[in-house]
Amino acid sequence: MKKPSHLLSYPVVWMVILLSHMPLRVLHGLASLLAFLAADVVRYRRRVVLTNLHNAFPEKSDREIRRIARNFYRHLADVVAETIKLLNISDSEIIRRCSIDDESKNMLMEYHKSGRSLIGLLGHFGNWEWVPPVTSLSLPYTVVPAYRPLKNKVIDRLILKIRGRYAHELVPKKILGRTMIRYKRSEKPFILGLIADQTPRPHNAYQTTFLSQPTLVFSGPEKLARSMDMSVFFVALRRKKRGHYSFYVEKMTDNPGDMKEGELSRQFMRLLEKEILLKPSDWLWSHRRWKHQTVAEDNDQ
Repeated sequence: MKKPSHLLSYPVVWMVILLSHMPLRVLHGLASLLAFLAADVVRYRRRVVLTNLHNAFPEKSDREIRRIARNFYRHLADVVAETIKLLNISDSEIIRRCSIDDESKNMLMEYHKSGRSLIGLLGHFGNWEWVPPVTSLSLPYTVVPAYRPLKNKVIDRLILKIRGRYAHELVPKKILGRTMIRYKRSEKPFILGLIADQTPRPHNAYQTTFLSQPTLVFSGPEKLARSMDMSVFFVALRRKKRGHYSFYVEKMTDNPGDMKEGELSRQFMRLLEKEILLKPSDWLWSHRRWKHQTVAEDNDQ
């Protein structure tokens, strides 16, 4: 017998499928309404958002913080709308809305020609959900994003359908290591996409300073890169204007095993912070990013 929460999920799935057939300009219009409801009516995680912003930008006034918060809700609503649209968006529209510069494309193509597989590290910045489609449509790599399965199986199947449209395989994080071994043995170049800015538990983390405060960083991506001897790139899909993005990549290392322990993880956080400082509203401020932070001192090296 299905759980009541799962039964209630079916109307949500049907609504998402219906909405995905609408033009993106219509979905953006609905996103504006959603942003208003989330910020001013439901006040979705309002305290978390404001606390995170105040701690990250202690030099900013209350007025500046509220402005960033309001823009954040607008951006988050747009990401929701654009994620829904992935169910039915055309390849040509993705390409039209997401540019990749020749230098970045040529660099990644050289890695592909040499048969080198890559790890792409990204955060919840810009439109992270459109990174696999842009990568898949712009490059000949096999695109393999990692993901964390949801407890609600109905919604989980929907998310898999959305994210899986432009991915060769979505890999649950619990079996990531042995799946990567399988891909390495195939000798077909692939890109593993890892969102690496979630909240780790203290026993499985390094520490750095990020957005003005001591912050724990996942150690898993760095350990995986070392064990697989894979080149690592920082990836961001930067918003140029509503519904339009630029694909940005920066090489972090070709030899992760030669780096000091924790150095790669901290480098990722510095690059992500740089993006956030340029567009503060485009990061996921509603995430309880510092809930496990227990160490007061910074041990950057």
